[in-house]
Amino acid sequence: MIKSCLWMNYFSVILISLLLSSCAHHRPPIKPIQAHNKAYTAPIKHVKTGSPYHVAGVWYYPLASGKHYDRTGVASWYGKKFNGRKTANGERYDMYAMTAAHTTLPLPSRVRVTNLSNGRSVVVRINDRGPFVNDRIIDLSYAAAKALGYDKKGTTRVRVQTLDANGQTANTRSQEHQRQRQINGHIYIQLGAFRSFKSANELRRSLIQDYPSVNMIQSQHDHLYRVHLGPFATEWRSKKMQFKLKQDGYVHAIMIVQ
Repeated sequence: MIKSCLWMNYFSVILISLLLSSCAHHRPPIKPIQAHNKAYTAPIKHVKTGSPYHVAGVWYYPLASGKHYDRTGVASWYGKKFNGRKTANGERYDMYAMTAAHTTLPLPSRVRVTNLSNGRSVVVRINDRGPFVNDRIIDLSYAAAKALGYDKKGTTRVRVQTLDANGQTANTRSQEHQRQRQINGHIYIQLGAFRSFKSANELRRSLIQDYPSVNMIQSQHDHLYRVHLGPFATEWRSKKMQFKLKQDGYVHAIMIVQ
């Protein structure tokens, strides 16, 4: 009887060992956490401004809108100590995600952060409040700091610019508007303005072989005869032509938009 019980216990141990090894064999491997930007390229639908708040003797007044925000200052970063804790807008801080903390920008906001020491830039989602140090304007996640190349030294000087729904900064929007205005308008290079039709026409004839787009028009408001090249599709093309003309001796060549 005792021998039978011993054999049963022996087989039970073997069976349990086999089951445990089988479970361990089929357990999925643990994957390392990696930076994930996907969530931060999606349009932001719900924005929280928040009420004024008080930290370390200083009052902070959250902005109703981050439009046109463009500031330069010191960036820091925060990592393991805060990993997994709740952020100011209720999300969980993930040191491997591209996020950041800011004292006043709406939550969430998307900003482009450029490291002024090396030119690197990243887009991050503002989902937390801070940093509460006078000379700092933004506190980046470990992943963002690493991408900008300052994770080893703690801080760096940066430029912070908010992005619109199309992922553009205010500066980019202004440049795009300027380019569009030039394309929709008419850009010319003016080589001279004359009261005499004969003088203007002589200049036009001297240019026509090398510059087939040269033309002559009479202005309605001052009745001067103007010799133009163009129109050009972009300011860049007109400036390139202006530079060439000045090299050829036409030092009074100027760009005009009509």
